[in-house]
Amino acid sequence: MGNKAGTKYVNLPNGDCGDGILNPFPKDEVDDKYWAQRKRFFSRFDDGIQLDKESWYSVTPEAIANHIAKRMAKAIRGEKDEKKMCSGGAIILDAFCGCGGNAIGFAKLDPSDIRLIICVDIDRYKLRMAANNASIYGISTDRVLFIQADSTFIMERCYKNGLLVDIDEESKLGVKDAAEAETFKGYKIGGYDLLPPNLDAIFLSPPWGGPEYLNTNKKGYLLKSISIKKWDDERMDGEGLLAAAKNACKMKFVTYFLPRTLNIHQMAKPAWRAGYRHIEAEKNILSGKLKTITVYLKNS
Repeated sequence: MGNKAGTKYVNLPNGDCGDGILNPFPKDEVDDKYWAQRKRFFSRFDDGIQLDKESWYSVTPEAIANHIAKRMAKAIRGEKDEKKMCSGGAIILDAFCGCGGNAIGFAKLDPSDIRLIICVDIDRYKLRMAANNASIYGISTDRVLFIQADSTFIMERCYKNGLLVDIDEESKLGVKDAAEAETFKGYKIGGYDLLPPNLDAIFLSPPWGGPEYLNTNKKGYLLKSISIKKWDDERMDGEGLLAAAKNACKMKFVTYFLPRTLNIHQMAKPAWRAGYRHIEAEKNILSGKLKTITVYLKNS
């Protein structure tokens, strides 16, 4: 992102990453540094990728999303082989889908590894963007479901050990107004009635608190810094998400996508308390820079 001057790189103004295309958005909507990285976020950005203001600073770069998907698929295969579970692709919940970067990464894989991705977001507009972006990558319409709902409700009330449980209509408070079904770009978008009967693993990429997440204290970023408004108007922090996810999925396999400022040591205790016994933290580096940390957790 810039011109080479000796051994240094000089940042170009107005989001120019070297292709001469300047940031067309107001700076308070899309920062220059995000515009300059647009093709890191989506290599097919120029084909019509859609992002809203929040997605510009929260989407997972495509190379990292692809890597996470392959890591999860490999781990799920190993778990199934070790426990002699039935073959067939896994069903994954992308609990905070956003504009679909990670969902697309999962759906690129062979369906024998991951056959269905449940993409959940409270915002219908984001789900439509995710469906649009999936269509640009040619993702089959039977590989992803887009569900407008509260993911904490789905993990706490809809699934138990990987099985969909019966819930009465009065309890469906995850979205105050019923989510109407629609087909957008060929993909199904709807509410709880689209949930499949089984759930194998969960991918968590909750809001980190906006760009200000980088301004952490000496202790680093803590899971308690995450604050999600739940279906019952209470709030759930990042530690609560760990417990909810583990209880919901069959394989007790959860992947947590977190800021590069994460205090990894502080995460171990709540993960252990939640029942995870295998915890692996991986630093995600692009072009020599630490971008994010992905934590892979399971209970054996």
